Amino acid sequence: MIERPSEPFPTRPGCYIFRDAKGRPLYVGKAKNLRTRVASYFQERPGSKVERLKKAAASIDVIVTPSEWEAFLLENNLIKQFRPRFNTLLKDDKTYPYLKLTVKDRFPKALFTRRPIRDGALYFGPFVPGWQARKNLRVLQESFKIATCKDPLDGSRPRPCLRYEMGQCLAPCVKGKVDPRTYGQAVSAARLFLEGHTVALREELERKMREAASNREYESAAHYRDLLKATEALGAKQSVSRPGEGHWELFGLYGGGGEIRMHSFTLLEGRVVDRRAWRLEDVDGAEEEVLSSALMRLYGNSPGIPDGVCVPREFADAPLLARFLSERKGRRVPVVVPRRGPKAALVATLVENARIDFESRGDRSAAPRDLALLLGLAGAPARIECFDISHTQGGETVASCVVWEDGYLRKEDYRRFNVQGVRGVDDFASIAEVVARRYARLLREGAPLPDLVLVDGGLGQVNAARSALEPIVPECPALAGLAKREEWVFRPGTPEPLVLPKTSPALHLLQSLRDEAHRFALAGHRARRSRARLASPLLAIPGVGPVTARKLLKAFLTTEAVRAASEESLASAVGKAAAAHVLRWARGEVASEGRREE
Repeated sequence: MIERPSEPFPTRPGCYIFRDAKGRPLYVGKAKNLRTRVASYFQERPGSKVERLKKAAASIDVIVTPSEWEAFLLENNLIKQFRPRFNTLLKDDKTYPYLKLTVKDRFPKALFTRRPIRDGALYFGPFVPGWQARKNLRVLQESFKIATCKDPLDGSRPRPCLRYEMGQCLAPCVKGKVDPRTYGQAVSAARLFLEGHTVALREELERKMREAASNREYESAAHYRDLLKATEALGAKQSVSRPGEGHWELFGLYGGGGEIRMHSFTLLEGRVVDRRAWRLEDVDGAEEEVLSSALMRLYGNSPGIPDGVCVPREFADAPLLARFLSERKGRRVPVVVPRRGPKAALVATLVENARIDFESRGDRSAAPRDLALLLGLAGAPARIECFDISHTQGGETVASCVVWEDGYLRKEDYRRFNVQGVRGVDDFASIAEVVARRYARLLREGAPLPDLVLVDGGLGQVNAARSALEPIVPECPALAGLAKREEWVFRPGTPEPLVLPKTSPALHLLQSLRDEAHRFALAGHRARRSRARLASPLLAIPGVGPVTARKLLKAFLTTEAVRAASEESLASAVGKAAAAHVLRWARGEVASEGRREE
């Protein structure tokens, strides 16, 4: 645990970095006055994140900057570079998906991404929750027929994929299927849709349809007609908009006790087109400081900068944030507190929504407290990792590890394992293998161990996990197992199970983790099994190996389509020699060799 530094820090602006014993950054912050800010961490705050930070830290470094503005920029860059685990505010950009439109390409495509970069493409988002991005991507496929695959759109593909046959793609990957002008029209319409300009989109499509018809360009007119019908079918109903108001983002927040909820509206031309919500847990400091840090994390990772930002109250870093956004956008971006009018009413609505969200959060600390008492732990577990095994008669075995920390599932820390050293049905050996692999790696990386390891199963699975942990972990975490049928809790070295009341918060927590681990393992097993089944008939063809099988599936999608393909299309996909082998197999002229492993 770090003690108060004996030498005083400078009184100038800059950044400070808490580091662990191996020198890895744990927390990055900025200050107008480094000495005052760092000293504030050594006031007594029992049970807070600051106390846990001091316990994990071994040293503090400071970087003096010429001004508070440079400290503001440096803090953002350091957090993005090091991703310290105690900087929890919106640091994980994987949580916020975007849609990417590669407008610099001759044939642009639409892609789902979680890592926006400055590459000349247009990014739309972030979308919270993530399913909104997937839904809009489907709209681009089904309504605008924009390519969404990762294949190069250079006309080199011999035949279009299934999406073209389903009317969900214009197939720019196949030479001659669509010209750049027609495809560009679809991309322009898709861009207007993603920007929320649905009224302008319909007006533009109607104008182009009439213009094409008057010029007797009937194919183009039909294309615009289809796009217009698709846009109308989306059911995007606009309220009264206020042209000229541009793109604004509004925020409201509410919280206390280390937890804050933040809600936002996105306005285009005065119309609300999107809403988002964030959960900011385990935070220290005033709401104004939290708001500043959260907005910097959000816009520091976002390629899209609004024309203005509305916040519920003044905060010290507002001029710095406005300067940062203005430099990113290339023109002035105000950060204001609206006092009257529609924006003020919307900000008040956001604050009220955040308050309702906060007050409905429930008591998340009851379950870990109960669990600590029932299992005899030294304290309430802050981090739990749960394992499950999924297989079909011992085949394609996949293990999962799901992570719960401070009341929430940390999906970015989830892991799957393909079980390698076990043959047949042996859940005990499978648990032992993946537990050993998981914690051997965490120890090599110097990552923190969980307070509790939970396995899906009874005493046998618990003992298997303990036998794997004890040789590699000096201080073995607490272990428990939850048996499915009776919902009994097993502990190592104790043959008698612990029977919890069905209303127990601790039991509900264990059940939710066990069920989540089961879901995650089952999804991985099904995917692995599907890949194996999809590939196995082709791998059984004499003269066809894994590489050729993948090429066939990429070109024809299914085994049945490969069987029905012509000699010419097979040769264009895999070459004449391999095509001859496939043709003989398709005609039943050769026997299968049985599946070969890669």
